[in-house]
Amino acid sequence: MDWIAAYSMQTGLASVFKICPEGVKKISGLTFTSESVLGGSSAETGTVSLSVTGDPLVVFNWSPGDSDDTTLTVTNDGSVDLLYSLSADWEKEGTTTNARMATILANRLLVTATADPGETGETKLYEGPLAGLLDQPSTGRALAVTNGSEDVLVELELPEDATNIVQGLSIAIDFIFVAEG
Repeated sequence: MDWIAAYSMQTGLASVFKICPEGVKKISGLTFTSESVLGGSSAETGTVSLSVTGDPLVVFNWSPGDSDDTTLTVTNDGSVDLLYSLSADWEKEGTTTNARMATILANRLLVTATADPGETGETKLYEGPLAGLLDQPSTGRALAVTNGSEDVLVELELPEDATNIVQGLSIAIDFIFVAEG
């Protein structure tokens, strides 16, 4: 899948990444300009840049109750504080799964994404079906330039109550990190 940067009229441009079997790919790093007026006028220029590193999550031949996880490091490489959010998309994989079947599987797979796992400030970024991460969330998590980076634990699970309807289905999942300055 190809991803382009999302543009926000209010906050500038965003960087988009995807996690795939080849690793984490940075699609774009963008510069934005903001302006504020305080008695006179001034303009600032900054760089919104987010990098994501970690091992891809590749699983095969799951049965109900199986799960796996990976820890990713999200780093603010820019020159301004930013908000980042996690979204997801998927597509059918292989020749035996069509788009409708891939959506059925996306509705059954559970995702939990946790920022700063095991730390005092641990925060659930998302918990629910993979399908619920499509174009979500509408708010972001702050990551200041001074803080630098944080870990995000991404867990994927096929619940025990998954029925035979998902048997033999395959999908390719992109977890997408979007940053806004």
